[in-house]
Amino acid sequence: MDTKNRVKQEDPREEPTFGDFWTIEVRCDTYHVSAETAVRVGRMLDRFWRPRWTKFVDLYGRRVWVRTDQVEGIYESTEAQRSRLRAFVYARHKEEKADRRWDDDENW
Repeated sequence: MDTKNRVKQEDPREEPTFGDFWTIEVRCDTYHVSAETAVRVGRMLDRFWRPRWTKFVDLYGRRVWVRTDQVEGIYESTEAQRSRLRAFVYARHKEEKADRRWDDDENW
């Protein structure tokens, strides 16, 4: 049996690990990319004569073509940053919940 061309089956019980990645935010979508891709796209956006389109492959293997004037931001997303963000959102929600009065119209 030839196993050289077989696709490795992943265990569906394994939890995915995200690690560190970069995010390219476009007006109507968000793409997760490698550091190399983020640097390449960032250099393209820094040019005086910037190209009209850029293309790249995201972490999911999608080939993406984006107009450079639609790119709104490129930023790093590390595990530590995401952990701090979750803690901040949780603390803010807890504080807002404590400040609510019984006659508030908002439903949480």
